[in-house]
Amino acid sequence: MFARPERAGESAPAGALQRDGPLRWRGVNAWHRQAAGAVLFACLSGAFVFPAELRVVGTDLLGVEFSKALYDYAGRHDLALALALDGSRPGLDQLKAGRADLALLVLPPEEEPAAAAFASATLAYHRVIFLVPPPAPLAQISLDQLAGIFGVGGAASYARWGEVGLTGDWSGSAIAPQVPAVGAGIAMEYFRQTVLHGRDLKSNVGRYDSPGDLVQRLAGDSRAIALAGAPPPKAGVAKIVPVAVRADEPAYLPTPENLHSGDYPLRLPLRVVFRHESEPAIRSLLQFLFSDELAQQLERAGVVPLPAAARRQQALAWEPR
Repeated sequence: MFARPERAGESAPAGALQRDGPLRWRGVNAWHRQAAGAVLFACLSGAFVFPAELRVVGTDLLGVEFSKALYDYAGRHDLALALALDGSRPGLDQLKAGRADLALLVLPPEEEPAAAAFASATLAYHRVIFLVPPPAPLAQISLDQLAGIFGVGGAASYARWGEVGLTGDWSGSAIAPQVPAVGAGIAMEYFRQTVLHGRDLKSNVGRYDSPGDLVQRLAGDSRAIALAGAPPPKAGVAKIVPVAVRADEPAYLPTPENLHSGDYPLRLPLRVVFRHESEPAIRSLLQFLFSDELAQQLERAGVVPLPAAARRQQALAWEPR
């Protein structure tokens, strides 16, 4: 250790490192001089290699807890990590410019070719689901029927439940479509682009502000159908409706397996995209992204991770070689 500064009237221990004016040192034995010189030379010549910072960019839809999970992992593994989760398009631009090692991207299908030059793997799925009150006798619904319920100007328009096949008390009831408030996630905009083909919503479509507000709109004798990105946290307050591409085709629930296979039609992948040359440096991070631990964080962020078997298979591809 360095000796404390010498006070007036004191003499320093033999061999102690003492300053005698700016940048001049006295009382340093030969070993100390050689060691200090070696350290200085190593620093200047780059012989000491400090951990390179991994730069992760991309979607801003995963929330603070997801970012904390990544930083916690980095801390446990002495990994220098910098996150800039400011959006998928800015993230892709950073990756193209060589200012990022890995991006978490959510891109509409028409923009996916922009990332084709990079390595990629699907990490999870955003989904668009449809909820009705638990007593609703609605067994399934098709994309065309959804377009006729929520949008203007389509091939058909549905205003009452009997028009989409419901009978009994529900038959003559008016359909009360509900969507999230403006700016609440991407489910509504994705539905508008892919199912409504850019058309506007009907004037009778209501907007809910929170999961609690959504539950209220589905309560009691409600005749609502709600578009959402995730079901309410409390079980039993809403029923998820299976969705078919066409009315005469099988309908599917948005399970991890059906999302991953593509059977459920309203899905938007969250992809891990990275530069090929960065793979050796980020393998451990890639394995963590596909771990059970991070899958829980993805679920809390409202997205659906890959099925467990698919996650394990993908993680194996990045085992150390």
